[in-house]
Amino acid sequence: ATLIKMLGLHHIQKRKKKSSKLATYPHPKGARRAFDYLMYGVAVTSPLALLPQVIGLYETKQAAGLSLPTWGLLTSINVLWTIYGFVHREPPILISSAMFFVLQTTIVVGIFLYQ
Repeated sequence: ATLIKMLGLHHIQKRKKKSSKLATYPHPKGARRAFDYLMYGVAVTSPLALLPQVIGLYETKQAAGLSLPTWGLLTSINVLWTIYGFVHREPPILISSAMFFVLQTTIVVGIFLYQ
């Protein structure tokens, strides 16, 4: 086995070879391009589902029923998704994950404040 395979770097080389076959973003054809733009909307609106939780937490100043381990884990996962979206230049993933991270961090801070 070569040093490249021993270190697991052959996967990176395979990805480089395949990456030239990736579709452009947004896609040049109508329906796919429309779907790409729809995903921008989904990326922005999905995290907004957390707003009622954030507003309720800070208005009532009560964290009862909120699990710090759960929200902490979700926040940590979104850090990784944000990095993934940045590294792979995937705007919908980057936008959505960054927004989720901000809102989830707000919830984690609220849990610490109002526990």
